[in-house]
Amino acid sequence: MWTPRSSYEEAFAAAKARGEFLRAKSEHIVQLYVGQVGKGGRTEVARVLGESNRGRLAAAPDLQRYPELIGMRELIEAEWRGTRDGAGLDDAQAEACADGNYFLHRVIASGRFKPKAHCSVAYFPTSDHGALLASNLDTDINEPYTEPTWPLMNEHLIMGGVSSGVFLDEESPETFPAPVFKLIARYCWSTDEAVEMLTRYNLFWGPGNHIVIDRRGRVAMIEKSACRIGVRHSKDGFGFTTAMVSREPGMKAFLADRRAASLVDRKLPNPCADTRYWAAQDVRQEIMTRLLDDARKAPTLEKMRALMQYRGPDGVVCDNGDVLHPGDPPIEHTIRTMIVCLSKGRALWWTRDNERNIPSWQNRREDVVFKDVLLWP
Repeated sequence: MWTPRSSYEEAFAAAKARGEFLRAKSEHIVQLYVGQVGKGGRTEVARVLGESNRGRLAAAPDLQRYPELIGMRELIEAEWRGTRDGAGLDDAQAEACADGNYFLHRVIASGRFKPKAHCSVAYFPTSDHGALLASNLDTDINEPYTEPTWPLMNEHLIMGGVSSGVFLDEESPETFPAPVFKLIARYCWSTDEAVEMLTRYNLFWGPGNHIVIDRRGRVAMIEKSACRIGVRHSKDGFGFTTAMVSREPGMKAFLADRRAASLVDRKLPNPCADTRYWAAQDVRQEIMTRLLDDARKAPTLEKMRALMQYRGPDGVVCDNGDVLHPGDPPIEHTIRTMIVCLSKGRALWWTRDNERNIPSWQNRREDVVFKDVLLWP
């Protein structure tokens, strides 16, 4: 049973155990906001995000339609306090952590800010090393990260997510900070149940692209703006999602429309650096589709590694600050790649070495072995 006390204590313990990472991650978010919210620096960030967070908590949702949110305000407030106290966050860091990028997405929706993060997640239901879940963290080289962690949401479900890159997005009428993924972890046992909740709570989460996987081998790929959702189902249990693209017809058309409108709004020509960047993400999706189609014939750990770390003449899946066109700014770096062997409780991972300027795919780290976990079939 969830109570304010249990929510505080669990958040406090979790934050204390990884306090250094949470402080660094929250500070990274604070610095993303500095310059976007006025000239007051961190003090202004704390004020703006604090007002936003309090306003969201006061935005009471319809409890007839969303009964899982009964009593949730008190639980969220307790969790935010626990995280702040456990990690020792200052005012700006605590508000940024509680914000969960909500306010940032409202800035994205205005088309004034483009974050560096596109990422990819892929899943093989079987291989020579059992079921495999892989992900790339593609962002700026200074974003904090941790070693791989066991990815199950509960005994039955795995979810992985990336960004979606919608400019001039619609404004959701729901602002309450519903912990949608936490609700899924508590109430959902299957991909179908998770998709139902994600769809019913559509207005509370996103934007972002996600993959949902259950123990019975059902896989769904979800593409999400602030107010719209597109769902595709895998026919054989293999799947992937990658950022900045949409394949579901309705979401694909919406993404293209918003990008075209954003060029007009920002008075940018076509082609330009942004259109070339978007095209490169479409190419990445095509490369991953091709490599996944090949891998499903005889899936192996090596084929998963080759997919996630692909760099070829036609494009890249694994980034290294590449320049797409003379004069364009460099794109992201893949600062971490990890492949979790779900049936064996082990993770392989690679990270970028900034000090020695070594790209991630050339810097293999010591495998992580997970203890006392429920292995995937």
